[in-house]
Amino acid sequence: LLAAFTLASSPHKVQATKIIHMNPEKLAEVSTTVVRGTVSQVESFWNASHSKIFTETVITVDESYKGSPGSEVRLMQLGGVVDGIQVTVHGALHWTRGEEVVVFLEPYQRDSFHVAGFSQGKFKVERDPVTGRAFVNQPAMEGVELVDDDGHGHSDITAVTRVPLDQFLAKALGTDYRP
Repeated sequence: LLAAFTLASSPHKVQATKIIHMNPEKLAEVSTTVVRGTVSQVESFWNASHSKIFTETVITVDESYKGSPGSEVRLMQLGGVVDGIQVTVHGALHWTRGEEVVVFLEPYQRDSFHVAGFSQGKFKVERDPVTGRAFVNQPAMEGVELVDDDGHGHSDITAVTRVPLDQFLAKALGTDYRP
């Protein structure tokens, strides 16, 4: 009983994936492709050897800012739920059909990509209901500890919150970008 009480009352370390913080400018630098689009499909599946679960997300491209991706991009990430079995990767992105996003992408395999900076390269697009103006927000990154280049976390690392899309892209992509 004493051991159970000790375990229950002791602080538990939260599991987190440590990733090096990348601001939008760095994400643009390391990405081969940057697009704005709408999530059209999210599907989890077993790999060929039935040893890992992956999730494939398909985004219909509305606008390409870097690279030449075509009309859609396919994103792969480890984790998902298949046949009642869930594989969780701390810090993995959650996707919802119909959500509008800006994503910074790096090549993965064949004709697929993964999000640059692990979960940092996804930005949700929200539109003002009156003006229709687009804004971006960086979704909360649950299960992620952002660290600087030397591996130390800092409290001054912040997410992008409600920035006009055109201003965000101009800053991230530099002077070459023109809305």
